[in-house]
Amino acid sequence: MNSQFLSIFSAVFLALAGYNLFTGYKRVRDARIHGVSIKWHKQINLLTGTEYLLLALVFLLSIEYRNPAVPASLRNILLPLYLFFLLAAAVLAGLVIRQGILNTRALRAQGRLGLLARALLPSCPKLAHERTRLAGGVAKDRLVIRR
Repeated sequence: MNSQFLSIFSAVFLALAGYNLFTGYKRVRDARIHGVSIKWHKQINLLTGTEYLLLALVFLLSIEYRNPAVPASLRNILLPLYLFFLLAAAVLAGLVIRQGILNTRALRAQGRLGLLARALLPSCPKLAHERTRLAGGVAKDRLVIRR
């Protein structure tokens, strides 16, 4: 592939990485303010941003590996680095897909709990429905027993 295209791809992936990392840190910070602790590896924006950063490094290493001005001794170092970052990006891509599936399941479960609460509330006066807001505007529903 032409080095100009790889340079453009690298710049685009660096910009996407910066945006996703910034958004992820902002969501983690907002969650901590609301008293919710989110691990960095469960925040999909941080995972995606890290993956984009690794892909940008893969593109940049590919450009340098193909550059004829780079000495052969340095190319022997670039190839293992290239393969390492490529493998790390592939593993992170799998983690992003996994976390996306887990987040979707969690949102569905929250929706089911809300439906269950609305169905049970009229029939049981001791049950109460509480809704709290989490980071990112996600609502968390739960049933509580009144005393």
